[in-house]
Amino acid sequence: MPKRKFFIFDCSKAENCCDKSQYDEAGTREKLSMLMHLLLCKPCRKYTSKNTKLTHLIKKSKLKTCSEEEKKAWKNSIEKEMAKGES
Repeated sequence: MPKRKFFIFDCSKAENCCDKSQYDEAGTREKLSMLMHLLLCKPCRKYTSKNTKLTHLIKKSKLKTCSEEEKKAWKNSIEKEMAKGES
């Protein structure tokens, strides 16, 4: 993305703030500055739009993480299969 600077933010800071605001980590001042930047910067608006869609799709997919026991079982299974292939 091209580096532009509008108001307080350049594009890289706006991207970072966009990510933070989606996880409710950005402060009010950061959000306002980001919104002002987005009014003037089309590439950052596009990034924010894509990022919002991605976040929505991830939440909608209801992904589930594996427990440590499941990870260990898979790792052991893979190691056994690899040992068979080496013999």
